[in-house]
Amino acid sequence: MDVINDHEMFETQVMLHLQGNLTDPSCLVSARAGRARLRSRGREIHHEAFSQAFPPQMLETAMHMRDDALAKLSRFADLPATLTMQGMIRERSVPHVARYRQAFAGFWGSLKIEGHWDSIFGTNPDGEPVFRRGPWEAWPVDLPEFGEVNPRYPIILSPYCATLFHESVGHALEDDYLQGSPLKFYRGEKVSNTKLTIQDRPDLPGYAGSMTHDDVGWPLTDTTLIHQGFLVGDLSSKRGAHRRDSYRDAPLVRATNFMIRGGDENPATWLSSLERCYYVSWIQSGNWRPGGERFKVLTGPIFEVHRGKVVAKRSWVSLRFSIGGFLGSIAAVGRDMTMDPVVHWCVKKNQRVPMSMGSPSLLLEDWS
Repeated sequence: MDVINDHEMFETQVMLHLQGNLTDPSCLVSARAGRARLRSRGREIHHEAFSQAFPPQMLETAMHMRDDALAKLSRFADLPATLTMQGMIRERSVPHVARYRQAFAGFWGSLKIEGHWDSIFGTNPDGEPVFRRGPWEAWPVDLPEFGEVNPRYPIILSPYCATLFHESVGHALEDDYLQGSPLKFYRGEKVSNTKLTIQDRPDLPGYAGSMTHDDVGWPLTDTTLIHQGFLVGDLSSKRGAHRRDSYRDAPLVRATNFMIRGGDENPATWLSSLERCYYVSWIQSGNWRPGGERFKVLTGPIFEVHRGKVVAKRSWVSLRFSIGGFLGSIAAVGRDMTMDPVVHWCVKKNQRVPMSMGSPSLLLEDWS
């Protein structure tokens, strides 16, 4: 990590965890407030953390957000639905930094209704609930299960699968992982489909990773990592992007809002024209071991489709890819770029930071 300026960072955060029926769910609250003081002496970092009294008005705001969220979901109250929901209000500041803004407020979760696929939702920047949408909503739940994934079948990824790129590209291009990264030697070279462009976008307003400055007060702008299939950038410490789980943690270079730009193809034609393929509704989680060539993800519901007709499903599948093989397997990029309404948590060195992701549908061929 490059030397960073001496600074103080102030934080307040409240998290809500709701579970149960929509009319009267249980609610657990966790809150923290404090400040971090960091001093650099050469490449030696001295970090101190101090807790502070939590502002009661912020807790009141969180309770209002909870009530507002439940009111907006009340149209489902007559259904036998089980709610799992989280809410977060997060504010940070670095004194003496002009026009600093780093704040987020929102909720996200799922509704489980017997006989239906889970309904996953989150808030948009205006605070309105938005649900993940896709063709699986019209497919029956009682489909037979298929066996092992056939590597000869193409895979269609819904717009809620950007975790694949966060693991394969985002982490592998972070400053402290670059030296051992399998992408290190491909700067300026073509690594994927010419329709693929990947960016880190802290400048987008209202999302979980949106900020004008990072946690040490450095200004942030968008960074293009892959441009039209060519590897052109990285998440280096020289551009900022220092983030930390809480005021108690030392800053690490991280992504903010991870975005894949839309292409020019209609994903509906892939479903109807492919003889056999798999359709992945969303990715639940992913993991890349620093320095490794391979990464893995855990899917949500995945379906086997024959010329537009769904014939079988699995509730989840673990998929493994090589980074180079995965990027090289992208055959087409859809025109349906969509922001995932769910807040994602990026885990690195036992620190979790929130981020948002957006992606179009993508078609993978020869991916094994």
